[in-house]
Amino acid sequence: MRLWKPSVVVVAALAATPAVLSTPSYADNGYTHGTVLTRSNCSIHANYPRPGGSDWGWNKRQRTPRGGWYHVGVRYTYKNYALVLDYAKAGEPSWGFIAKSCLADRHAYDKQGRRLPDLRAVDGNGKVTNVRMNASHAGKKKRALLRVGAGHVGTLRNAPKSFAIGNVRAGDPFYITTKRCGKHAYNSWVLGYAPKSGRWGYVQAQHLPTCR
Repeated sequence: MRLWKPSVVVVAALAATPAVLSTPSYADNGYTHGTVLTRSNCSIHANYPRPGGSDWGWNKRQRTPRGGWYHVGVRYTYKNYALVLDYAKAGEPSWGFIAKSCLADRHAYDKQGRRLPDLRAVDGNGKVTNVRMNASHAGKKKRALLRVGAGHVGTLRNAPKSFAIGNVRAGDPFYITTKRCGKHAYNSWVLGYAPKSGRWGYVQAQHLPTCR
């Protein structure tokens, strides 16, 4: 799928059939529920859109080449957007923020099918918990400036192996809380500040060349 810049995105509105829009779920993987789009194309943002922020992402089509329906999985909601998993997208990023108005069912749910309010979601144990849009960083300071490695895209998480709160890509700055990163396991998580999204979070060491 083609990455986009905000200046060249054109979103066309199309009415969808009520029968499809009322379908509550597509792929229950335990932490998202599937829904379809209400428009022919919608923008999925790699990071939560904010004034002055770096905005990039991809276009999601409503229909497959054969006329079927693409689905995305809602993880949690925040203000006018929902964090979704693009089930059909190959490669990263696969998590991104989409306008709630683009979704036929814009809600997150618990295991019993009850709607959840903003920043509430099911955790890895199936329990409803709060979603923090920043990693805990009390007493931490931005020290060394690192860059995401060439050809890399990774998720920014609010805790290791926890909720996605954004993405980083090749060349993005990432401030860690120590003078040096040292050597980390490929899949370990490194705390830092990501200026492009304006959030504190964890990025896997595999995306930070100086941490390996």
